[in-house]
Amino acid sequence: MRNSPLSFSVNLKIDKSQNNSSQFDYWILFSIIFLCSFGLAMIYSSSNSLEMTIRQGAYFFLGLIGMLLLAFSNFRKMEVFYLHSFWPALFLLIIVLFFPSENSKTSRWIDLGLFTFQPSELMRFILPISAASFLTKNLKTKMKDMWLVIFVTLICFYLVAIQPDLGTSIIILLAGLLPVVISGFPWIYIFFGGFLATLSLPLIWMSLYDYQKQRILTLFNPEADIYGAGWNIVQSKIAVGSGGLFGKGFLNGSQSQLNFIPESHSDFIFSVIAEEFGLLGTSILFLIYGILIYRLLMVSFYSSNKFAKIVSGTLSIILLAYISINISMVIGLLPVVGMPLPFLSQGGTALVVNLLTIGIILSLRKEV
Repeated sequence: MRNSPLSFSVNLKIDKSQNNSSQFDYWILFSIIFLCSFGLAMIYSSSNSLEMTIRQGAYFFLGLIGMLLLAFSNFRKMEVFYLHSFWPALFLLIIVLFFPSENSKTSRWIDLGLFTFQPSELMRFILPISAASFLTKNLKTKMKDMWLVIFVTLICFYLVAIQPDLGTSIIILLAGLLPVVISGFPWIYIFFGGFLATLSLPLIWMSLYDYQKQRILTLFNPEADIYGAGWNIVQSKIAVGSGGLFGKGFLNGSQSQLNFIPESHSDFIFSVIAEEFGLLGTSILFLIYGILIYRLLMVSFYSSNKFAKIVSGTLSIILLAYISINISMVIGLLPVVGMPLPFLSQGGTALVVNLLTIGIILSLRKEV
């Protein structure tokens, strides 16, 4: 095994000398079970709802079964299916705009009776897999194929942005562009695209909804409207800061227990964790996240198959983006967007999709 500064004495690094087709990554499994179990406890603490916790636990159970089934499957055998799975996901993105759930204030959910379903979560899962399958259908990826993936990604981005769901639309944009970048898209085009995006910022600003503009303005001065638009960020910062070194203890966080933090069981669940478990608890959480992301990225880094490299790399980076954006939002470094903290926040669709993502990366580990 090669030496690495990130290697642990307990073999956190993937050993290429072993037969990975029969080796299961228990570090990833341990991290997932810890995060999801801890998430259930924090959902109960932030909501005081046993019903919500049990419902999330049911999603965890279903997602875990799906993850294990995918992990022990030969995921690459169905590459043709993944290529065409994009179309049902696109159809659902269009349908939700015309037939959203009646209980939702936005066009993000489809009501299936027993439960609601969020098509955008499915798309951010399907898009990188379909893109990887399309880009690797030939021995050498063609430029026209890359441009087609970029065009389709922009369509998906637009369909989610008008729901409106700015946070998820950004993730979908990332999910579609990353496979193109990993496939070898010329850097000159990437820099030029970034330059054009910078020039288009005034146009992007004008296209935002009023509440989205207010969230961005609130980021720079949340105290200007402390009882209005700045309430979420201010209360979240109070909760994070009041946790101190060891926290106030489980179920003892005043900000969450007294409902000062809106959506404390979903988007702002990190505030509850910081208040109840302090710097020590959040450090342990970051350590578990770090182990998980590191192990997932190593699958892409050492993969000998281009499809496996693109899929595992893209899905791992998207997961990292979710974590980074959510925590940055909670501590006031980014505007507030509707983005849950993976494996911890309440949300059945997001949890199941994240678990299936892990299952796919575990199955692709056989390509290492």
